Amino acid sequence: MPAVAAEIPAVEEFLSEGLISSVVAPLKSGKEATTYLCRAHRSLGASHVVAKVYHERNDRNFANDRTYTEGRVIQNGQARRALAKKTAQGRKLQGALWVDHEYDVLCALYEAGADVPEPFACTGEAILMAFIGSESEAAPQLQHVTLSRAGAQTALDRLLWNVSLWLRENVVHADLSAFNVLWDGRRPVVIDFPQAVDPRVSPSAKALLGRDLRNLSTCFSRQGLGFDDERETELLWREWRFGRL
Repeated sequence: MPAVAAEIPAVEEFLSEGLISSVVAPLKSGKEATTYLCRAHRSLGASHVVAKVYHERNDRNFANDRTYTEGRVIQNGQARRALAKKTAQGRKLQGALWVDHEYDVLCALYEAGADVPEPFACTGEAILMAFIGSESEAAPQLQHVTLSRAGAQTALDRLLWNVSLWLRENVVHADLSAFNVLWDGRRPVVIDFPQAVDPRVSPSAKALLGRDLRNLSTCFSRQGLGFDDERETELLWREWRFGRL
């Protein structure tokens, strides 16, 4: 297996469980994690998968974690105390909570039919998920794709459908932009859900939904497809509140 980075020990569990046979190469390093292309075990039904390995909390770049974690409930009292005191164990636990949260969200959304990578497994430091792309290269980010006007309209319609579906499943992405939408040649596939919030408990959910929609409108305005994001936010929020999504 190639020696690619110090984070590789985080995928040892995937190797020991026979989910992957090797790590091929790093794909992308972002604000909260580095992704690695891995050769998959045939039981996963794919030749390659992606291991998303989270950085240590101090190396992550969320400006204000509290915005995304308000309202989340931690049942274990000992864990709550460790987090509150910011002990070493508490910091480790906090990192694992972000990983577990993204994995749980991906599982729920994939099961609901959303355009997200299929999740396969999770450890306290990494998530194993479907690789979006061909065997030779990863699917590009939407920001790097040139679509016809008709293709852009199709992509926008599909993304708005996804935002509505997520909300129906009580999920707001909270960091949606052209940077975390992949284009697989046929459809947009949305990634990066660690900061996703539950609108039933998050006081910031509506504002974050509005920001997601504003980012989409700005992105597609280059094709003349911008929309009234404030109106769309109000419409979706009202439909969600009254159980009509």
